[in-house]
Amino acid sequence: MSKKVGRSFWVLWLVANVIGGMLLPLIVWQEPYNVQSRIFLNEILQSIGISIAQSLVLRDRFVKENWWFPLTIIGWGVGLTIVYFVPALSLRFQKQDLPPLTILLADFAIIGLMAGICQWQLLRRFRAGGLWLFASAIALSVSTLGLYLGYKLNSLALASCLQGAIYGAITGLAMVRILRSPKLLPKPKLR
Repeated sequence: MSKKVGRSFWVLWLVANVIGGMLLPLIVWQEPYNVQSRIFLNEILQSIGISIAQSLVLRDRFVKENWWFPLTIIGWGVGLTIVYFVPALSLRFQKQDLPPLTILLADFAIIGLMAGICQWQLLRRFRAGGLWLFASAIALSVSTLGLYLGYKLNSLALASCLQGAIYGAITGLAMVRILRSPKLLPKPKLR
């Protein structure tokens, strides 16, 4: 069931996140929306691509890995909903075309935390599983720097590539550590 986890796994995870993050968003680069709408749509499509890519990498790594895709989509969806409807965080309430970096960092930390909480349901059986809650939120928040740079340079390909690479590098390190950690034993049932 469990395959060896090391540098090659990390590289595979990184490449999967870059490809998963770039594939679908490149389809909508020329849509007629403003940058705020494009970022929101980009994140919806990136969540689908990254979820599929991560699911493929995690195949046969632990029990119930087939739940990774739906749990990731649910987490990103909840995070995007929170970010969309809370006025202080919402991209739609910003006056500028490209929201301030601080708003993006906070928004993506929330999205990452929500996705991380959902994904943690599968990783909690590992001793280091709690690391995922921090790694997911921090990685998605820091990946905003790549997204911001790409949009400043008017290149969705660069934005998606940098965001996927930063997110994949950080979460890949965490995933290696988690999958290498021993599984927690189930608590004995009292009769």
